[in-house]
Formats: sequence, C-alpha cells, structure tokens
Amino acid sequence: MTDYELEKWIWTEQDIEQMGWHDATVYGLQLKENLVLDIDYIFQWNRPDMEGFYITFWVAPATLVFESPMDLSFELSQSFDDRWLEIQDIEMKLVDNKRVWTVITQQGYISFSADTFRQIIRKKPTLQLGQCIPYDERGGFSFDLVAGNGVSEDVRLDIEERRKRDFEAYELAKRRFGIGKELESLHQKREAGQIQTKDYLNEKRELKALIDSLTFQLRGTRYEVL
Repeated sequence: MTDYELEKWIWTEQDIEQMGWHDATVYGLQLKENLVLDIDYIFQWNRPDMEGFYITFWVAPATLVFESPMDLSFELSQSFDDRWLEIQDIEMKLVDNKRVWTVITQQGYISFSADTFRQIIRKKPTLQLGQCIPYDERGGFSFDLVAGNGVSEDVRLDIEERRKRDFEAYELAKRRFGIGKELESLHQKREAGQIQTKDYLNEKRELKALIDSLTFQLRGTRYEVL
C-alpha cells in the first residue's frame, strides 16, 4: 500500500480549478463569523485492475472554511437513513463582482457569497475501501484549523490491525471476483461448444469450490455477499 503524494496541506479559492467535492461527506457545520464544514475530502478514485470490481479512494479529513459569508440561504432535509450530508458538487459563480457559492448536497443546498475559502487538510490522505474514513481513524469530528503537517500521525495499533484485516478481505474478494469471471468464461465456452461436457463439469466444480472457500473466509466482512 503506497502513500498518496499530497501537493499541499492548505488549499484556497486559487486552487478551485483543481478541486472537486463530489461524494465528500459532511459531518458538521459551524456558522459564526465563518461557515466551517468538517468533511472527508476525496483526493482520488482508484479504478481496480479488474473491471467491475470495487473502487478504492484516497481520502483525508479536512476543515473547509468560507470566510465572512453573506446572503446565506439554505434548504436541507434529512431522513432517518441520512447520517451525514453528502456533497454532489460545490459551484461558484461571479454575480455583480461577488463570488456566489452553492454547496449542493444529496439532502439540499447551502448558498452564500464569500470572497475566499481555505480547505485545511488535517491528516494525510489514506487509502480507503469506501468514500469516508472511520470515526476513530479520522480523529473524530473536528473544526480544527491545524494542518496535518503540524500534527503527529501516530496510528493506534488497533486501527492498523483493522486496516490490515480489511485490505486482506479486499484481496480475497478480488480473487473471488476473478474466479467468478473465469466461471462466466467457462459457461460461454460451453455454450459455444468449445469444451467437452466432462471437462466443463470438472472445471465448473473446481471453480465453484474455490468460490465457496473464499466466501467462507469472507464471512463477517463487507464482501460476504456475492
């Protein structure tokens, strides 16, 4: 598992063309003199080496600060199934020489004008199997304005062990997925008359046994169900 090469720890409105907030999770909002959001920011989507398998993500906890917002309006609605807000996009338009921002989420929108923003990366990006970071791994919920280059990155042993187990399960699931593709190919060969019935049945039995064995090993993981 390699490290993500982070370009910088603090991003601003000057970096807007490089940035994108699609699928970022919002854990909390604070409105005082500034509008502050506690988010998980996705730096990169990683396509798997087998098409159709699960995508992984480089994600970091971040504090997004819009400074001295004006003309604030919002419309948000959450159901019991929505634990957090999920950003679809953040749009910026120039209106009468003012930057007008719209934070578009799955649950509604927040609109305001603000000249500047800062996005402070609190910890270095880590490889994740989902689009958000576990609570303990991200350091809980926070509106901290200290960038991660000034913070200790010591990782608890229990978190390291959990991550190790999770990625071992990911590799087992990827192996099972590949065997499933082999089984599909075998069916296609059978339908095309490219394999004898006896050979087909033997190979099918072996592949299904491997899939069953891997599924047994994946019990209790997110990949238990095919």
